[in-house]
Amino acid sequence: MTETVPSEQDEARFLVMGAFGETVMRFQLLEMTFWSILALRLKKGVTLDQGMAKVASWDAQTMGRLVGVLDLPDELKAEADTAVDTRNYLVHRFMRDRAPYLHDVDFCHHVADELAKVLARLDDFEERLDAHTRGLGLEVLTDEDLERMGLAEPPDPAVWFEGFEGPDDAS
Repeated sequence: MTETVPSEQDEARFLVMGAFGETVMRFQLLEMTFWSILALRLKKGVTLDQGMAKVASWDAQTMGRLVGVLDLPDELKAEADTAVDTRNYLVHRFMRDRAPYLHDVDFCHHVADELAKVLARLDDFEERLDAHTRGLGLEVLTDEDLERMGLAEPPDPAVWFEGFEGPDDAS
């Protein structure tokens, strides 16, 4: 079997797709920070099942709805609203608007730069949001905490898809 060397165009396109995936993932993780703020409001004494039911209900909400109930300070609320709008644009239009031009290497580098700017702005927002959550009493988990909780190692990927009916499994 001969090894195929990717073209400059393929590499540039791969860069865009990786940057896009990284950016979307970061917005998903931001949403989990919002969940953490809501979790601080859970009544003392809730059972694990009750708490997980709450998390499942938050997971079913839009990011905009979550931001609407967080009671963030005005400056953070405005930034959170901007993050929601940015995330929605990224997920629903960003790649669609650029897809016809992703054959152009220079354009791909421009798109990667756009995404890097989004990530830099998200970094700044997350830094301020983290300071706010620490002020609310949310503790940062350390590697030792994750180890103690048995979460230091990722689960087996095969387990992630147990019970999932993919296109090849459908009858």
